[in-house]
Amino acid sequence: MVKPQIVSEYSISTYVPFALISVAGFLVVGYLTLFSFAEDAPVIVISSPWDSERQAVTRALTPASKLIRSDFDGTFVTVLPEQQDYPAKVRALGAWAVISSLGIGGCNPKPSTSYGSNI
Repeated sequence: MVKPQIVSEYSISTYVPFALISVAGFLVVGYLTLFSFAEDAPVIVISSPWDSERQAVTRALTPASKLIRSDFDGTFVTVLPEQQDYPAKVRALGAWAVISSLGIGGCNPKPSTSYGSNI
């Protein structure tokens, strides 16, 4: 008696285009988030989750920056920097990353100024 073999309808070459498109999309959004800094836009300073909120906010605030908000017990601190080399200075103080909070990959929508509101 001959046992029938189960042949898969899909081979690995079927999934390659989907994998490539997914990876390309991930890289594009990552690039736009990490490197799309605007001069007057807020940034998000990412600190280690085991640091206290006070440590994270102290690390993110420099004499030339303004605090906007702190999320997840200080892991993500949103600030408005007012100096050119802010990301490098904050990374030197121990921040994991400094990313743009606006734009395609960012977390904050651009504020609305219609009807005098920025919500």
